[in-house]
Amino acid sequence: MKQILKTHGLFDGAAYYYLKYRGQYSEQLIQTLAKKCNLDGKGRLLDLGCGTGKLTFPMAKYFQETIGLDVSTDMLQSAQSQCELLDIENMKWVNMPSESVDAKLGTFRMITSGDAFHWMDRERVLKLSYDRLESGGALALVGQGHMLGDRSLDWQQSVQRVIDNWFPNAGQRKIGVRHEQLLAQSSFHSLLSDQIHSVRHRDIPSIIGYLYSTSACRKEFLGKDAPNFEKEMYDQLKSLNSSGIFTEPVTDYYIIAFK
Repeated sequence: MKQILKTHGLFDGAAYYYLKYRGQYSEQLIQTLAKKCNLDGKGRLLDLGCGTGKLTFPMAKYFQETIGLDVSTDMLQSAQSQCELLDIENMKWVNMPSESVDAKLGTFRMITSGDAFHWMDRERVLKLSYDRLESGGALALVGQGHMLGDRSLDWQQSVQRVIDNWFPNAGQRKIGVRHEQLLAQSSFHSLLSDQIHSVRHRDIPSIIGYLYSTSACRKEFLGKDAPNFEKEMYDQLKSLNSSGIFTEPVTDYYIIAFK
């Protein structure tokens, strides 16, 4: 079912940066999902808004077959390339909006979405996901949020000031109603949610690479000014810490609901 068609996405052109600089979900999170949902290597997984497969790959070992869905051909081509390099044959990639999920995809033991659900028509996707899950199947929404978090650290504030200078329209997306509230109003039941806290260390190239992986700060928006943006970022961060190494608080969250 390799089906990578020409559909433009918000993240087209960002796959290289997304794959290299987006942090991985913690192994504790992956193991928690497997335990809470009683995964045992059987059944099928559907990962909505899969991107380059940051969640798809670590979850795939718990299933017989995995399908990743995304609207970005750029992201899907990156995911497919990883499969070819690793000689993986039980993972498939489909270019399709999550709002178009239908019976042709079959049924699934689990449906996931990592740092992507907020981009979707959430009420519609919840209904379609419920229809595609087997009885007793689980929906898991997971994420880490933005690298800059609540902008409470001096380096995060400095990065935000540079962003505001170069990307004046890069405001944070307003989610509105919380995911948990929408799930509570849906046909799903037995909601489980929690957070897993850790830290990672980023150097300045990693910080810039992360920003280029986002929809709001894509490198192509800068054109020939990209080197000037990067220099300003280097100068600002080096003035805070000459080592160029910064600590990023990381919060993995999960919201699980069952059919």
